[in-house]
Amino acid sequence: MMFKEVTLTGTPYERGLQYGQACKKEIEISVRNYRDLFALRKQLTWEQAQQLSRRYLPAIRALNEDYIDEMQGIADGAGITFDEVLAINARTELLHTGLSADDLVQECTAFAAVAPATRDDVVLAGQTWDFTLLQRQAVVIVRIPGDGNRPDLLFFPEAGMIGGKGMNSAGLSLTLNALRTKEHCEGLPVHLRMRRILECTTLNQAYEQAVRGAMPSAANLMMTHKDGVALDVELDPSGVDVLLPQRGVLVHTNHFLGPKNLLTHDRAGSGSTYIRLQRAQQLFCDKQALTVEDAQAAFRDHKGYPTSICAHPVNPMSPITIAQNATNFGLVMDLTHLEAWLAWGNPCENPFVKLSV
Repeated sequence: MMFKEVTLTGTPYERGLQYGQACKKEIEISVRNYRDLFALRKQLTWEQAQQLSRRYLPAIRALNEDYIDEMQGIADGAGITFDEVLAINARTELLHTGLSADDLVQECTAFAAVAPATRDDVVLAGQTWDFTLLQRQAVVIVRIPGDGNRPDLLFFPEAGMIGGKGMNSAGLSLTLNALRTKEHCEGLPVHLRMRRILECTTLNQAYEQAVRGAMPSAANLMMTHKDGVALDVELDPSGVDVLLPQRGVLVHTNHFLGPKNLLTHDRAGSGSTYIRLQRAQQLFCDKQALTVEDAQAAFRDHKGYPTSICAHPVNPMSPITIAQNATNFGLVMDLTHLEAWLAWGNPCENPFVKLSV
């Protein structure tokens, strides 16, 4: 396993302090990479990005002051400013709003599978995370033990973020697909929203937290529960579309599928999202008795290479830059048995390693 793993305990500030101290190197990588990404994609200086991210503070405070304390702890532990941590946590809002039809959003292929699609009615979920190759070195594994008010959390953020893709001991999982929108509004950043979702114990609670309050960016959140139920919500500043499993399977990539959103959003800027969705439908929807191993094999798929489900740099022989995208991890979660399987980097090159909740 190439990712650093940390367990955070104590008060929100203490948890953040432990996070910042243990993952200082990875957080520095996040800061450097997002400084470059904001400049490349949005023509924003690092100072401008930090200033813009402060617009989300009222919504974060209204949700949970503990998140502010935790981010302050991260900043103090890593030796950076609070505004730098905030900018990392608002990276989706800063990068993926105000986009034109030519902007590329190539992040993630996600699935959920419940009965009757799975062997022995096991509940599965997971995704690939496709993004700038340089950010692969910034992924960490975060555990936060439950405290009576929330279950144990296991999630896989970019260093410095306090929310992300993952699961909890109540048998709830959460995955994310980036989406593109020209719109923007004030509201709660998606990665803070994801943290709140992961603190829920039922799918209904998770749904309520997913759609609560204004959504400043666009994103697809897929939530699955060990009870054998799943919901997919496409969120943007104008509202929400809800997708349900068909014959026990949900799949999603990086374009809108809901009936409302199909009518109100432009086509995606890259054909990769359509090709990956087609392959995900073939690999998950057209197969019976799905298993963890089937999901792992799907995440190694190279149809449509290099922008396939297992994505590789388009120009592999050129020097690695911030503009090169690839699959940075593959994640499969077995909610019935409370196990996660994580592959560092491209799943075609590295094994899936088991983690228990």
